[in-house]
Amino acid sequence: MRLPPDFVYMLPPGGIFLLILTLVGAVAYGIHRIFMLKRVQTAAGELSKISTAVGSVSGAIFALSMTFLANAVWNMEDRARETINAEARAISVMDIYLGSLTIPAQDGMARLLADYGTAVAGEWDKMGEDGAGAAAEQALRGIYAAVIDGLSQGDQNRLLQQRLLGALDNLSIARQQRLSIAQDYVSGSQWILVTGLAIVLLVVMAASHADFRTASRVTLAALVVAISIMLFVIILHDRPFIGYNALTPEPIVYATGARS
Repeated sequence: MRLPPDFVYMLPPGGIFLLILTLVGAVAYGIHRIFMLKRVQTAAGELSKISTAVGSVSGAIFALSMTFLANAVWNMEDRARETINAEARAISVMDIYLGSLTIPAQDGMARLLADYGTAVAGEWDKMGEDGAGAAAEQALRGIYAAVIDGLSQGDQNRLLQQRLLGALDNLSIARQQRLSIAQDYVSGSQWILVTGLAIVLLVVMAASHADFRTASRVTLAALVVAISIMLFVIILHDRPFIGYNALTPEPIVYATGARS
């Protein structure tokens, strides 16, 4: 099972942030209440002597882990956008070469490209779970077959065939990269790591302010907001093909002429 659940990504950005803020706040409140228990309060004086260096180290480790994770997520989103554009560019190049074909051959190839665009749009929302869609794979194979079988005679046709196959290979490579990125996301172990570090940071800060209730509340509230913002940024960019801000297949569909 993926973490967080898919429904989280379907929420608008404001809803995602409020959900994260609520969950992190609930954890912080639970930690605060634990340190307010009578048994724990008897040791509040000693707990408050925890060096601020411990809190600083905990905060630095958490911040570094979030920085590395955010960098990886942003790079993945950039790669996803680039693969979509590369796929669309390859189709546009093929469309230019199609102008050299006879009218019947142009129409046939245009229909095959339109079928591919329609199939890509159909597989889009399920790429992360199912990978390649059967209809899109079949459409791509149909284009390969049409180019190989239909342009094998004559020097001009063979030259055009080589150009089309080169563009088609670029299309296939970009497609495979897109499918791979769709299944690449922040893993459960990474979420456990950053969540664990966040909890450690909250516990350390609550313990170091155990003898100062007001200071403890203010410190934990500030940490809740900071941690929530960090997690919000990660989730907002974690899965580029689903959710409120998802990348769409429109550039590919437009290039194939399958747009409505």
